[in-house]
Amino acid sequence: MRTEKQVSILGVVALFILVLTGCSETQKQTTQTDQAEKAMPMAQAPETPQIFEGELMKVDATARTLSVKSSEGQETEFRYNDQTLISGAEGGVEGLATKSGTPVSVHFDSATRTATKIEVKQRQK
Repeated sequence: MRTEKQVSILGVVALFILVLTGCSETQKQTTQTDQAEKAMPMAQAPETPQIFEGELMKVDATARTLSVKSSEGQETEFRYNDQTLISGAEGGVEGLATKSGTPVSVHFDSATRTATKIEVKQRQK
């Protein structure tokens, strides 16, 4: 037979083990939640669009690209898609293709070099 003292000690030890197990599970959940919350703002942070200004050199409708040459002579190629906004050229991409030599501003995602907006400007006289 067990004495009351032994039963009490076993009860305290069992309770202690349960408390420690619960604390470690809570710590794991808290750590996982903290890691998920830290990763989330980085994934949700939108890229700041970059702007490249220069002279429109060519448009390749098949490859869905356009080349723009800066005033320093740097020629850069950008992709465009159906979501790309085009202003200042009638007929969208078809109208843009007729504007070779015209000044443009290309707003683009720096990670993918995809144009989000293309602004065709008036030629200076």
